[in-house]
Amino acid sequence: MQKNEKRSIVWIDCAKFLAILAVLIDHGKGILYEGETIQYISFFSVSVFFFLSGMTSWYSLERKKEEETFVHWTARRLWRITVPYLVAVAVCQFFKSGFTMSLGPYIMWALNFNLEGQFYFVLIYLQLIAAAPVLYLLTVFCRRGKRSFLWRLGYLAAALAISLFCVKHTVALQTYGGGNYLMGGTYLFLFVMGMIAADMQIVIRYRSRAVFCAAASSFFFAAALAFLLKDRLALDEALFGWLLRVNPPGITMTVYSLSVIFLIFSWCSLGALMNSEIIRRILAVLAWMGRYTLYIFLYHMLILEYLPAALPFLSEMSLLKTIVYLGAMTGIPVGGKLLYDAFRRSLMKKAMAETKAESARGQEREAAELSRPSE
Repeated sequence: MQKNEKRSIVWIDCAKFLAILAVLIDHGKGILYEGETIQYISFFSVSVFFFLSGMTSWYSLERKKEEETFVHWTARRLWRITVPYLVAVAVCQFFKSGFTMSLGPYIMWALNFNLEGQFYFVLIYLQLIAAAPVLYLLTVFCRRGKRSFLWRLGYLAAALAISLFCVKHTVALQTYGGGNYLMGGTYLFLFVMGMIAADMQIVIRYRSRAVFCAAASSFFFAAALAFLLKDRLALDEALFGWLLRVNPPGITMTVYSLSVIFLIFSWCSLGALMNSEIIRRILAVLAWMGRYTLYIFLYHMLILEYLPAALPFLSEMSLLKTIVYLGAMTGIPVGGKLLYDAFRRSLMKKAMAETKAESARGQEREAAELSRPSE
């Protein structure tokens, strides 16, 4: 079971990296490419992120120590994203304001989640993490033996109803897309769906089944993509107007995003079962990059804004420009995080060494005191 759990985490991390790559491609329209077809293909990114967030939240809550309370778990998870977000707001403000810092505007930008367009994601994520323990308990409650399918279906129906209510009748902040609604609107539905998927513990253990799932997922993905590119969200606009299209997602984008998740899960499972060292290393690299998607997400628009001035010789759209730009938008945030982690480890190692040295000196002084002859 432990091996299968490890494999499932690998595919989730790979999916995160492919989703952040889709974000970069989406936001590169007009700079890296023209036309809407490529952008439409990349529209799955944020929906996939929230589905995967539901899965990882379930795994984290399922494996938390018994002595850790839900309140402590929530505080710990909120802290892990709030601190990087606040740092990102400070960095972005510094560059956008002519290399100056001002506390008042910084506080307002941080509280409104709109200094950069993508910061709306953080607002939604914080709400969903705060609600995650309750959603997890409801997910666990739906384990009802032979009737678990019906309980889970009812839970999904309730989550969808609440999501639609949030879109039509609630307001969060004037940010972007799903950030305008409590719980992100239909992103709540995808988050709950991710929790239920994790609770079902679906694992492909045999290569023959993995081959079948890979073929089925490829067909499902091709069909969903073909419908998306032909329909261009006309179905969603006819049903919901402009409330539910891409962000937050409507029916078409939800189905398309689920097809992407099924595709990645199936092919990663097949790759893990191939017993190929090359495939294993490729998956390991993709999974490693997927662990840094938060930092890529927070900083990529700032980097994209400065790249044309930093690389004026790459003015024409080309494959080279695409590779360089995508490499910069991923490499700079990841490199910065690695440098920070290395600096932090060196400080901690130095502090531990000083503590040990001080302890050793204290023991020497104590030994010297004991060895003195009494008067």
